[in-house]
Amino acid sequence: MSAPPPDAAWLPLWLLCDERGVVSTYGPGGEELLGLDPRGRTLAELFDAVVAQRLVSGPEDRFAWARPAAKEGAAPMSWRLERHRLEGGGLLVRAGPVKAATEEVPTAWERRIPRQPLHPEGNILEQQRAFMLALLDADPSLIFVKDRHGRFIFVNKALADSYSTTPDAMVLASNSQVHSNAQELKVFDVVDQRVLQTLTPVRVEESVTLRDESVIWYETHKRPLRAPNGETFVLGIAVDITERRRVEKLLHEANQRLEMAVRAGQLGLWDWDVAANTVYFSPAWKAQIGYEDAELPNSIETLTGHIHPEDLTRVLEAVGRHLQDPTKGDRYVNEFRMLAKDGTWRWIAGYALVLRDAAGAGVRATGFHVDITERKAQEEAQQVLSDNLRQTNEHLERLGRMKDEFLANMSHELRTPLNAVLGQSEAMGEGIFGPLTEEQRSSLRTIEESGKHLLSLINDVLDVTKSNAGHLELVFAPVPVEEVCQESLRLVREQARRKGLSLSYASDGQVVGLWGDRRRLRQVLLNLLSNAKKFTPEGGRIGLEVASAHEGAAVSFTVWDTGIGIADEDRQRIFEPFVQLDAGLARRHEGSGLGLALVRRLVELHHGTLTVESTLGKGSRFTVVLPVEPPAGSVTLEPVGLGVMTRLPTPYPLSAGRTVLIADDHEANTRHLEDYLKAHGFLVRIARDGEEAVRMCREMKPAVVLMDIQLPRFNGLEAIRHLRADATTAAVPMVALTALAMPGDRERCLAAGADAYLHKPVRLGEVLEVVNRLALRSAPMA
Repeated sequence: MSAPPPDAAWLPLWLLCDERGVVSTYGPGGEELLGLDPRGRTLAELFDAVVAQRLVSGPEDRFAWARPAAKEGAAPMSWRLERHRLEGGGLLVRAGPVKAATEEVPTAWERRIPRQPLHPEGNILEQQRAFMLALLDADPSLIFVKDRHGRFIFVNKALADSYSTTPDAMVLASNSQVHSNAQELKVFDVVDQRVLQTLTPVRVEESVTLRDESVIWYETHKRPLRAPNGETFVLGIAVDITERRRVEKLLHEANQRLEMAVRAGQLGLWDWDVAANTVYFSPAWKAQIGYEDAELPNSIETLTGHIHPEDLTRVLEAVGRHLQDPTKGDRYVNEFRMLAKDGTWRWIAGYALVLRDAAGAGVRATGFHVDITERKAQEEAQQVLSDNLRQTNEHLERLGRMKDEFLANMSHELRTPLNAVLGQSEAMGEGIFGPLTEEQRSSLRTIEESGKHLLSLINDVLDVTKSNAGHLELVFAPVPVEEVCQESLRLVREQARRKGLSLSYASDGQVVGLWGDRRRLRQVLLNLLSNAKKFTPEGGRIGLEVASAHEGAAVSFTVWDTGIGIADEDRQRIFEPFVQLDAGLARRHEGSGLGLALVRRLVELHHGTLTVESTLGKGSRFTVVLPVEPPAGSVTLEPVGLGVMTRLPTPYPLSAGRTVLIADDHEANTRHLEDYLKAHGFLVRIARDGEEAVRMCREMKPAVVLMDIQLPRFNGLEAIRHLRADATTAAVPMVALTALAMPGDRERCLAAGADAYLHKPVRLGEVLEVVNRLALRSAPMA
């Protein structure tokens, strides 16, 4: 082979300089060849002053130069330098070591494909060569040919552009002269050698790191290329796949997230091509019913054969509706049972999405299954609990109604005879039936006290029942503190005297009044004073102390005694209903055990507090603290008479009659009341049932009707409604007189048309007061 002409020698180093020899830029591999960055340096610094002078102003365009050895003792290296003057000023200096004959430069040189024309312009071969070069340069793929030493014999424009150089500048350069990433260079060389050794094509995806540290990925196809003389070269074509790899990475990450979500949710995926009637069930789908992937075929029969017979028709109908009717929506959910491999039934929730063609028909359905067996078991257990709770609540409500009915009946049964006892004793005490001896009066007082004691027990039971049911109502109004205290003391003073107890009272006089229910406040003090009296031995002392509290915002009532005291462990028990510390058949103190429970509830309804201090054998102190002013947002009601709630009677013409009609089926209750009213100048008539009461009222036109509620034929409420509906008796005053005392009884009586409400046992004087007041407003009807 002939040696290359001197002007065509391959020189890897090129430098662009100004006219003074200062380097402004350089080609690839310049730093490696010179051992430093030549930018900004002079030619004298890079070579020597003599060489620099010859390059800048010498007559020669090219010359040889012996470059000093880099290591001491080594031989100088032979370099060749060329100078090219540029239009507009400046120099292009090319340099490089002279190749030895053993490097087979002539072979590479002859195989290269230069860009400059090789034949006269217009030559057909030249035109074909230029066309082929243009064709290769137009391809965006990187196209190159390398010899067996790794030198580029040919590169197209796309490859040269990727290294910011020209194709001719890269010819006869090796990878290491144009690329700097050692790891990538190793890959390039390994693949090249494999192609040359195996003479087979190789496809590889490889990265190329550019100078700006950005990375481009290529899919490179390398194959052996044999020249006519038998020499083998490497032909490479590389396609940029950076974007494809980015998308593949995103898809891979998305698939990973989807797979993790499916595994985390234990979802069994399925897909059904309706037109082809093919179906796919994922391994997780089959695992939900205990099967390995290979144990069940991907067929519709796999699904339908495992659905519970009771659920199959419903499931298939739902699927058919959503496939055929677009108005049903594209999504649906089914819950059904599937037979597992172990013979158990698993509850499955199937979620589906329908894909439709242009006509709206479902052509594909895809979705997933979720095992909801545990959820179903919890729902069933919850339903059982809910049913049990509902039944328990119904039972409790029924027991509550039975309790209310029992208390109402017992109240009526107890109050009815008690009304006769107290009424007769009151009438006899007033001398209605003639004068009495002192012994007789003493016996009557005993009867009256015993009756009132029994009445207080009945009232306590009813009050506690109302309190527990939330029906205990208070009527708030200004309450004079001193008056309530004196009233309470008067009620226990005589009993304390009989037991030999001293009763004391002290007040600082700072609080004149408070806002509360006077009757209930008196009930609180009376219960506490009665307990103090009950549990204090003969010769002891009890008392009531009243003082201002909380800087005048409250008032405290302290009931104290020198009695038996209360143990620490019993201080909370005494406020529980029906609890008595002195229990058993041999107990010495009477009582129902309801008093303190009722006291605490009444204090709470007054927004107050109740505390107790006690020492066994020395006595106790019960302190009630109540606010003076009503709490914000409280509702106040006008106070009404004890046991009496009136409604203004319907106006009607005055009459002069004093006839009273008593409707009551118990003769014992009417006899003393009849005698008492007659003794006070009234004419009394008796009706024994509701029907008779209506008839007699229409005939007599009485001044007042005393109507018992529990009557034969039809009850007192129905009788009142009949009379109010009749124009001839609509204006007759009517008083509901009954032993009923449960929550809502008074309201029902007044709603039916009663003008007043009195509950048994009732004082005869109270009845007389109500009858006189109503009779004054009435007169016999014409």
